[in-house]
This record gives sequence, structure tokens and C-alpha cells, in this order.
Amino acid sequence: MDNEKLSICTNTDTGLLKVIAFAAMLIDHVGYIFFPSAMWLRIIGRLGFPLFAYCVAVGFVYTRSVKKYALRLLAFGVVSQPFYTLAFYPESVGRLFDPLYYGDFWVALVNLNENLHLNIGFTLLLGLLALYGIREKKYWCTALSALFSLSPAFEYSFYGVGLIIVIYSFFKSSRDSFGIIVGIFLFAPFIVGNRFYNFLGFNIDPQGFAILALPLMLMRTNTKIKIPRLLNYGFYPIHLAVLYLINQFLQRGF
Repeated sequence: MDNEKLSICTNTDTGLLKVIAFAAMLIDHVGYIFFPSAMWLRIIGRLGFPLFAYCVAVGFVYTRSVKKYALRLLAFGVVSQPFYTLAFYPESVGRLFDPLYYGDFWVALVNLNENLHLNIGFTLLLGLLALYGIREKKYWCTALSALFSLSPAFEYSFYGVGLIIVIYSFFKSSRDSFGIIVGIFLFAPFIVGNRFYNFLGFNIDPQGFAILALPLMLMRTNTKIKIPRLLNYGFYPIHLAVLYLINQFLQRGF
């Protein structure tokens, strides 16, 4: 474990990176809910997930207990799910919880992926379990995590889990190798992406702008920012709840 910690040649100032990720995520969600045509807000938001993925990989290296870390991520995902669904997929609530919509249980089960949208906490959890499988040589765990991530129910799907694996795998390489490989992975949506939006006359997948997070991973900072655990895990569901309430307030014309 000590050798693994020493092998990280990139930025370990996760306090600063999380603050930036929180800000980018908030801007992204404000844009998604209130200003869907403001592409620049979504572009800023692309910094959020890669920084969270990076922090999970660093956290995996430094945590004293992977089990407790995994349980925290699971609890984070479960607590956040109602707020995530209400904020982004309110139309799926009835379809998920009203069996009469499907007619019978088996039809509901078959169509679950169409209406189940899991928040980022579950994607980060799959990534953590994949890293555990790699380090402990329990490759079945990594394989299962990758398999589950193929489901469209998971936010960022296989791209998200794959990014966490790639980041962790190249911690032991040089900063140049890390920058090249992770940079290619982050840039890839510009080439192979499938969510195209018009930006400055070009049809692009904005996820490619995640490349802007790479310099933050590579530079060495030492701000010594410590985020309280309650805020670390509470910011996500709280900001979703606030955005949902504001949206409801505006829609009802109060």
C-alpha cells in the first residue's frame, strides 16, 4: 500500500479538486434545468465527473478500508437517488413505482432500464469495486463492475467506470504517460461520442470538453483544503433538492 501511495505522481490535493468539481457540477445542473440552450454552462460542467472519478481513484489508494469507503458511496447513492430522480427524471417516478403502468411484474422488470436512472454515486461505487478487483487480483469483481456499467441505468455508463480504471492504472506511470493516456480517454467523445449538440457551427459531443480537467489532475497543488465528510457527501443531494424546489416554484408561478 505504501508503495502504491508513493507511486502517485499527479495531484493528490483532492480537497481543491472536489471544490472545483462541486462548482462545475452545480453550474452544469443549473444549465441543464434552467438554461438548456446555454451550451457554455454544460461545457463548464464537463469538468465535474472526471474530477470526481480522479478523486475516487486517489481515495481508493489512500483509504484505510475499501469496505467502509464502498458503504459510504452506496449510502450516498441511495440517499441521493430520490432527489436525483425528481430533479432530472420526474416523469419516470410513476413508471418506476406504479406496477399498473406495466400491467404485470415481469413486464415491469423487462422495461426497468428504460426508466431507471441511477445517480453518479452508483457509477463511482462500480468504479471503486473495479479497482478493488484489480488490486486484489479478484478480476471477477472488476468484470462484474464493468458488466453492470454497460446498463444505461448508470450515469456515464461504461465510460465512467472505464475512466476510473484508466486513471488508477496509470498512477504508476510517469506524468507524461498519465497525461497522454488519460487525455486520449477524455478527448475520445469528440471522435466517438453519440450525443451531438451544435457548438459554434459544429456538431459535437460536449463530453469531450472533459479534457479541460486534465491539467488539474497533472499539476501539483497543496492548498490543504479539508472538506467535512458531511458536506463532502451532502452537497450533491442537497443541491439537487434545492434546484428541484426552485424549478417547481418557477413552474407554478409563485
